[in-house]
Amino acid sequence: MSFQETAALIERFLNHESLYPQEWNDFVETSQSSKKVDQFRRRCYELVLLVNSPDIPDTAALEELRSMVDRLRAETS
Repeated sequence: MSFQETAALIERFLNHESLYPQEWNDFVETSQSSKKVDQFRRRCYELVLLVNSPDIPDTAALEELRSMVDRLRAETS
């Protein structure tokens, strides 16, 4: 995935607009060929239990994901 595609996927997850029910899980469980994108993916994997639960999502984890979207959109390579 590109930086922009990753940002869009995270944003869809945050907005409850995933393209299909398992899109988020597929992303966090699948290594990416770009080492930089994979670093973001691994961090999302670490946050998954905090944001993807039946309880109230962790506010700090949600903010970190929003920050990731901004950082990914600022990347150019």
